Amino acid sequence: MAVCVKEVVLFGLDHHQGLIDGIIRDLGPHVEPIAFDVKLILAEAVANAYFHGNGEDCTKPIYIRYSLDGKHLNLQVEDTGKKSGFREIPLDIDEDRLLDEGGRGLYLIRSFSDHVEMVDNTINIVKILECQ
Repeated sequence: MAVCVKEVVLFGLDHHQGLIDGIIRDLGPHVEPIAFDVKLILAEAVANAYFHGNGEDCTKPIYIRYSLDGKHLNLQVEDTGKKSGFREIPLDIDEDRLLDEGGRGLYLIRSFSDHVEMVDNTINIVKILECQ
């Protein structure tokens, strides 16, 4: 049975860190051991949605959906960008690009998640909770 199922909508990046902190608080003590991972995952997914999906247009919404069901945290970030079908998420990144300003977001999301898939303009992420 789901502990928490919610959706929040964000416009632009002005308040995204506070919104992410609110999601962590809302999910409660179940996610404390993985709070850093969740913050990083959501920050990268939201930034990707804003810059790439919404073309830096702060009038376009970014939808963040999250649910906690048993030992799985399910995250979904959707932008208003063009639907492009299934997209591969990189398993690694070239050493030359590690310090680049952009281009690492999807790699970081994959690295800190247990399952990631991107379909159309939505990234679906699963993070398994650590045993308590």
